[in-house]
Formats: sequence, C-alpha cells, structure tokens
Amino acid sequence: MTTSPPSSGSSPLPAELRARILAAASASPVPSRAVGRRRQAVALAAGFAVPVALSLYLGGPTFRARPVPYVVALAVAWLGVALAATLGGVTRGRSMLGRPAFVHFLVAAVTPVALLATALLTSTAWPETQDDHPVAAAHAICVAVTLVCALGPLGAFAVLRRHSDPVAPRLTGAAIGAASGGWGAVVIELHCTHASTVHVLLGHVLPVVLLTLIGVLVGDRVVALRGAA
Repeated sequence: MTTSPPSSGSSPLPAELRARILAAASASPVPSRAVGRRRQAVALAAGFAVPVALSLYLGGPTFRARPVPYVVALAVAWLGVALAATLGGVTRGRSMLGRPAFVHFLVAAVTPVALLATALLTSTAWPETQDDHPVAAAHAICVAVTLVCALGPLGAFAVLRRHSDPVAPRLTGAAIGAASGGWGAVVIELHCTHASTVHVLLGHVLPVVLLTLIGVLVGDRVVALRGAA
C-alpha cells in the first residue's frame, strides 16, 4: 500500500521533505482516529487538571483589592486571547502538518502583546487599579504561579503536536508555549490581588514571554518530525 504525503494546499513539497514525512509515517503504526482522539482528550484533561488543581488549592478566584467588574472583564479578555492562541498555535487547521509558519509566528509574537494591551485598556475603565505598588516578591510569586499553571497545558499541547512538524517545529513550539502561557495568565489573573501596569507586565506577561522561549526548545525536541533511523 502506497502512502501519499500530506498536502497543505500549497505548492508540492520538496523531495527531501516528502521523503522525511514518508519515513516518519512508516516508522510506527498510525492509530485509528478514535484512538487518536481518546489520547488527545486524555492529554488535554491531564494538562488542564494542573491549573484547575492549583486554582482550587489557592482557594479559587479572589476579588479582594480589585473591582469585581475589572476582574471579570480582564479575565474574559484574556480567555479570548488564550483561546485564539490555542486555535492558531496548537490546532492543525485543514492540514495534518499544521497551520502555516507565519501563523505560528504571529501567535508567538502577538499573544504577550495582546495580554498587555487588553490589561492597559481595561485599566483605563478602572483607573483606581493603578493605585497599587506591590513589592518585588509579589512579581516573583505571580511569575512562579503562572509558569506552574501553564506547564500542564504546555505538556498537553506538546503531546498533541508530537513529531508532527517537518517544516518549522521551533516556531510551532513557540506558538504552543505562548498559548500555554495565555492559559496560565488567565489563572493568575483570577487569583492575583494586584493590578498595576508594572505588576501585570512583570508578574503576568513576562512569564508568557518565557514560556514562548521554552516552547522553542519543546518544538526542537518534541514537535519536530523524526524520520526512521
């Protein structure tokens, strides 16, 4: 039985790349669609159980020291950013090779900017949130919590895209890292009691940038397509 290389709907794949895809496809049996979906569901459930468990451990969302409408508005905005990043950076679209590299680049570059921009926009409606001067330890705590919350989604997304990208796996990994950081940002936003721009930048957005860089390594080690030895 002859295996045809996947098509992305663009120009034909180069011969070398086509050979790598065929080698990787023949290296291991392909699970049925039902089995693949079950594996994906298990990976996602396990990955997102991490931020949910940590959120419950921290006592659930808190509205102390911040206006409730502000918390809700920013959480909804950041949830939209996280969903968009996941859609563009993790899902494959119509091609089994995943979305084009420029889409992954946009996800990696725009996600932290979008988080900061929506935070700035939200703070203009509640200027009292800027009367907040947390100490450096508060920034560090939020960085740590955001990173931990994002590790679960990062692992799940890496499993979903494991050995799937022969073209630009590092960009795919960066997009995966940015998407997971978006989910971590949503969790920390629901628990943090600080809202100043400096704190949001250092405690909530900076870890998303770090996760994007970590994602590059994940892309190189996990997402990259491996041919048969």
